[in-house]
Amino acid sequence: GGITICFLLIIFHFISIIIPVVTMIIESRSIQKLLYWLFNVISPSINAQVIITYLLAKKSRLCNLITNPLSTSNLPTKLLKSIGDDTIEWNIGILVLHILLFLLILIIIDSGLLQLSFSCLYKSNFDENQLDDDVLAERHRVLNNETNSSHNEEHIDHLTVNNLVKYYPIRKVLAVNHLTFGARRGEAFGLLGYNGAGKTTTFRIVVGDLMSTQGTAYIDEQNVHRRIRSTRHLGYCPQENCSMDFLTVQDSLYLLARIRGIKPSRIKSIVETISSLFLLNPFLNNYIHELSGGTKRRLHTAIALIGPPLVAILDEPTTGVDPNARQQIQEIFLNAIKAKLTIILTSHSMDECERVCNRLGIMVDGQLACLGTIQHLKSKFGQGYTVEIKIRSSIDDINGTAIQNVQTFLLSQKQYHVEVKETTYSTGLFQIERSTPAQLFQLLEENKQRLNIETYTISQTTLEQIFLSFGKRIRAITQ
Repeated sequence: GGITICFLLIIFHFISIIIPVVTMIIESRSIQKLLYWLFNVISPSINAQVIITYLLAKKSRLCNLITNPLSTSNLPTKLLKSIGDDTIEWNIGILVLHILLFLLILIIIDSGLLQLSFSCLYKSNFDENQLDDDVLAERHRVLNNETNSSHNEEHIDHLTVNNLVKYYPIRKVLAVNHLTFGARRGEAFGLLGYNGAGKTTTFRIVVGDLMSTQGTAYIDEQNVHRRIRSTRHLGYCPQENCSMDFLTVQDSLYLLARIRGIKPSRIKSIVETISSLFLLNPFLNNYIHELSGGTKRRLHTAIALIGPPLVAILDEPTTGVDPNARQQIQEIFLNAIKAKLTIILTSHSMDECERVCNRLGIMVDGQLACLGTIQHLKSKFGQGYTVEIKIRSSIDDINGTAIQNVQTFLLSQKQYHVEVKETTYSTGLFQIERSTPAQLFQLLEENKQRLNIETYTISQTTLEQIFLSFGKRIRAITQ
């Protein structure tokens, strides 16, 4: 809103450039007066210039010495002062009206009452029948408003993304494609995806940085288009660090605590607690530009959770954070979830997502490709099991014959669809697509002595492998 107002003032100010030209051309006194008041009403800078010129001319002796000699010349100095001293009250009245008008415009823009979505430039060819079954079920649940009709607070969505679309008409890029999901109270929802999938664009729409082309989102049943109401309950850690270099760490925490509306008597204790939790105590008196990248991420995460809000949107909060601090932050997230805070998390650390998130969604081309609990995604999209085998080392086995025997044996079991991932001198990693843990245990135990197997482990497909499998699909489609 502030940028828009500044842009309008700059445009209006350029109008003053044409005034001397117009006045020199027109000789009629009545038309000059009409243009004078017209320009004063249209351009705040011209009206303010008239008032300042009047005040300087009346109060400043230096201005009197400078302007008096010029007043007898033929130069159009009348353009720099009001037409008669009795009109200055009208100029002041116009100034007050300008202030009220631009304040009203600022409130309308920042509150979301004025929206320019350019939806007329977007033609939808979206087909929901192409969605995954779980994604489609979630879409119908949210669009039919099935949860918010429930009287159980545990099942109420604190964040709802409702048929969200973001289209850039100039670049002809569809960044978000009818995205729909909900995050319940006390839930950590992981939104994953490759770079450019639409995660950050979705977050920026939810927090009000961007205007959606179609659809909207709700925070505690408040439409995000009404930013003043919705953002009151929202905490946001952006992907890029904010520019607050002129503040110290302590100043920024106090500032955000006051903006959150925390009682003055509690601000000091809350700032001390949150700075201790995020390991920021040694840096409280440092300016933000003096901090390392990891410390800045900890500070931005702390700012997002101060209050606390009902919903916290965290865009890669632990990027560049050292392992000790990362583990501490994850513990804070888990405790926040127990306190019924709703967290929307995106991260490139699959281990972090597995530890923190209750549900996950993987975005591909602005839409969810899958959705569900971690175990559900592993069962549905996981490609069988991973078997890691270590054989007994032998001095005589120089060429690694033993591990080759294991590899040959497993590949001969055609019914299991075995794929060799990696082999070394004494270990092997194999992907088994069609089998059960019981069948694999039986197969390996029966042949353990014959194949000289020392130890083996059977594990389910990891979340990272599932994530990479969607990446392979993207590359296959683009090629």
